[in-house]
Amino acid sequence: CKPQPCVVSVEGLSSSTTDVQLKSLLMSVGPIQSLQMLPQQRKAIAKFKEPAHALAFQQKFHRKLP
Repeated sequence: CKPQPCVVSVEGLSSSTTDVQLKSLLMSVGPIQSLQMLPQQRKAIAKFKEPAHALAFQQKFHRKLP
């Protein structure tokens, strides 16, 4: 089991991706606790409330972000 099963890293974001867009995408899978945007690294770190939602997000959007 991963040390933080609720946390997902979203990498390779477009410079035009906003936190509002990403939050909407994340919340389409389940409720999130936090979202940290790292625009210089073109990524974000999101923490879901439930590990199952983090897993579902990874399975649904792995390498398929719009």
